[in-house]
Amino acid sequence: MSEVRADVIATHYEPDANIFPNPERGFYIYTNLHQLDPAIGRRRDEGHTLVWGQIAMQDYREVPSLPESFLAAVENGFAIARDQGMKVIVRGSYGFKGPSGDYTSYEDPPKPNIKNHIAQLSPIFAANADVIALFEAGFIGPWGEWHTTAIANDYDQGREMLFHILDHTPADRLVLVRYPHLKQQIFKISGGGFATVNADNAYSSERVARVGHHNDCFLSSPIDVGTYERGEMTREEEVAYLASETLYTAFGGETCQPHALNDCERTIAELETLKGSYLNSSYHPEVLDKWAAQGCFDEVKRRLGARFVLTQSRIAATAIPEGQLAVEIDLDNRGFASLYNRRDVAIVLENEASGAVQAFVLDIDPRTWKPGASHVVSTVVPLSSTMAPGKYTAYLHLPDPSPKLGDDPRYAYRVANQGVWDGERGYNKLAQGIVIHASE
Repeated sequence: MSEVRADVIATHYEPDANIFPNPERGFYIYTNLHQLDPAIGRRRDEGHTLVWGQIAMQDYREVPSLPESFLAAVENGFAIARDQGMKVIVRGSYGFKGPSGDYTSYEDPPKPNIKNHIAQLSPIFAANADVIALFEAGFIGPWGEWHTTAIANDYDQGREMLFHILDHTPADRLVLVRYPHLKQQIFKISGGGFATVNADNAYSSERVARVGHHNDCFLSSPIDVGTYERGEMTREEEVAYLASETLYTAFGGETCQPHALNDCERTIAELETLKGSYLNSSYHPEVLDKWAAQGCFDEVKRRLGARFVLTQSRIAATAIPEGQLAVEIDLDNRGFASLYNRRDVAIVLENEASGAVQAFVLDIDPRTWKPGASHVVSTVVPLSSTMAPGKYTAYLHLPDPSPKLGDDPRYAYRVANQGVWDGERGYNKLAQGIVIHASE
């Protein structure tokens, strides 16, 4: 509902409790990237925008170079994701079976092979960074989960390999590791302690700031089946460490078995604490069924990642070309997490008579819109001299910053309010009837 008062159009917004797709968040689809379904986009109707795209290289363990045909298949997987409006969580893996037929005897391929394979994939990653949500470190250990093997158990070798991965993946994408203790040991400081990501280095290309956390046995035992207490810290201490890091990085994963810990009440509390952005849509099925039976599945689905809710906006009712339009927007983030990748924030003005639009990109980083808090966007939009007189409608546009995706509404962020979403253009309507007068 909008009202004009003292030359300001004040609009109050109603929240929308519906579940709808938004980029880079939610329940993911488990698949192989190099075998991606060309029609995977049909699953957007289920709310999916993420695929967990495994790069399965078990056939190439003993060869120093990946064949061109395989690299082309990986490249094609990214192309399909882009065509279908999806983004990819990338993880490289060499399988999980060792000589005894299970993971306990698994050994990593020769380290030079792993390094060369990563180097071969690097230009593909760079060319397709627009549709990469993030990386899980992968490559080491069964399933790429960094346990069991000589490299996984030697933190000096682990540091070497993680730094190699960081150096061969886009600098503006996160790489998530499997265990809190692993990151602590890789970034340990001479004399004691370890480096962390914080407000000073967040969103930078510093290695420590690019490393987040995933948990593939989320709330599945007292120590999440070996996720916690691999060092001197208790689970509670490690969760506190993760909570401080995930304020600036990302957290996700999957459950791996039913347990009292993954009852609904604890699940919601833990996802709020750790700021969960994504989970596996198919595993563990008994846990997912339990969430449905206990009544929290829809809440998890709704709140994974960021969920922005407009409460009020105040926009100047009149302006002139080459003048300024004052805009204030109040919003809450009612999701579990903040955004973890850069995203543009723009005010779009549409001439209500001609339909012509002009977009004004703001110097605002929406990753700072943290969960569980209210935020105020206060800005002055500089109007161009070519602005035609007339009435205008204002929109909030949160597009993907990539030139490849910026005009694609499937990659724009939707706010959770009734009657504001323009799905054809990816705009969120703020107010109409703003009058731009002719210059005097």
